[in-house]
Amino acid sequence: MMKTLLFALLVGQIFALEIDEKLTLRVLRTSDSRKTILVNRGSEDGVAKGDHAKFYLSTGVVARGVAIKSSPTRSVWSMYRLVNADFIRADQVMKLKATPAVKVTKDESRSLVDDDMVLVPKDPRELGIPLAKGADDLKGNELNSEEVIRKYEESLNISDKNWELFGRFSFDRLNSKTTTSEGGANYSYREQSTILEFGAEYYFKNEETWYSRFSLVGAMRINRVALMSFEGTGVEESRTLFGGGVNWYFWRRPYYVHTLIPFANASFLLGSTSSNISPGDSSSATSDTVSANTRVIILGGGVKYYTRKGYGALARLDYEMITDNFSSDSSGANWQKRTNGPRISLGFNYRF
Repeated sequence: MMKTLLFALLVGQIFALEIDEKLTLRVLRTSDSRKTILVNRGSEDGVAKGDHAKFYLSTGVVARGVAIKSSPTRSVWSMYRLVNADFIRADQVMKLKATPAVKVTKDESRSLVDDDMVLVPKDPRELGIPLAKGADDLKGNELNSEEVIRKYEESLNISDKNWELFGRFSFDRLNSKTTTSEGGANYSYREQSTILEFGAEYYFKNEETWYSRFSLVGAMRINRVALMSFEGTGVEESRTLFGGGVNWYFWRRPYYVHTLIPFANASFLLGSTSSNISPGDSSSATSDTVSANTRVIILGGGVKYYTRKGYGALARLDYEMITDNFSSDSSGANWQKRTNGPRISLGFNYRF
């Protein structure tokens, strides 16, 4: 029994702030009495329900309180001692220093509790610590310890927008000219490259389910490339692809704004490719146009960033494996072209 109790106490402390640990924070909202506050630090920073701390500025201690609610990025604190309430206000930047629970004394005029307290994270009222008058004044349509985190979590995510459009576009058009050192051959060509990619992504609404870390993606890609070789042979290739895949948001769910959201991706695309060569005045090649069935396997990932209105940006690093199975050329030969390698892309997205 004693071992079980000690283990429970140890586990309770693992995720709490260490004594004397310091954090810089910003006050987001306060109650009318300024004795209950919401700050921009939460369990991801080590704050756990029941943690005690001193709040201070360079001029000295401002207040002392206990955490009564904690989410990954937010926590609610009840102040049981206010030294200077003027500094307890929205947008105030200050520091906290984790402290042991309130010390006890036999002097009843200075006592906060009647008996010694076990330092186990829990609601201070369960330990017999009387909160300052007004510390529980959040009610009605005002803040309260449960609703305040929910409301701020909602303001920091876009889970109500479960559709996304994304796109990437690049285009260049260049004039090329090649000549021999003797000046006997002179070829001109207009080189260009166009990449247009766009699609849609669907996110599952229920954040509580395991599959909310995944999303379904549909995409279309159009590539147009025209190049000239050194001896004047022109090569033009057009490719159109359709397909889809799955994104996995392994670090955090894809609903938060103003933060980087990493993801992994696996996609499969199918389409067609048309490849054409034209010799110009060169006698080393003949004109030919051949079509192909194309398949693309994509493995990779990247990061996304959203604003509260749903606008965002993305960066990706993928490894692509492209296979073109060409039909017979003018000589009757069949060709298979394999292209493998990394691809870096930047784009914009919009959630709605």
